[in-house]
Amino acid sequence: IRAFAGSARVLVSTESGGEGRNLQEHCATLVNFDLPWNPMRIEQRIGRLHRIGQRRPVFIFNFAAEGTIESYLLELLSAKLNLFELVVGELDMILGQLGDDREFEDRVLDLWGRAEDEEAVRQAFERLGEELAQARARYEATVALEEALFGKELEAAP
Repeated sequence: IRAFAGSARVLVSTESGGEGRNLQEHCATLVNFDLPWNPMRIEQRIGRLHRIGQRRPVFIFNFAAEGTIESYLLELLSAKLNLFELVVGELDMILGQLGDDREFEDRVLDLWGRAEDEEAVRQAFERLGEELAQARARYEATVALEEALFGKELEAAP
């Protein structure tokens, strides 16, 4: 981290390197080579860069080979959930609206493992995407109701 904050131009890190590190002063670009199946972990990675103190635009690049579970997941999170447009912290509230006690990555693994062919995988991810879109709509309705009842002052409370 010290070398990266100095003259080093690239920091290659394992998953554990992103935990508890604040990189906003040194970094404005994130490249995900190993996309986690849990969207909360993706959000956590982005949060290392995109936080208070960041003075530059943040760029996120996600690599996934076509036809892999990561490519389906990336499409799902981008198209149905708009993950990369959410405020940090909103994702947890949206996933809480899914009404399923299983971890998200367990659901992804389950639908991938049960699918008999490529078309079944596509359909299963489409159904999960619809669930995510509905969960986001429920979350947004809750936020709108809170704002109508309490105004913006609720957000500013410590």
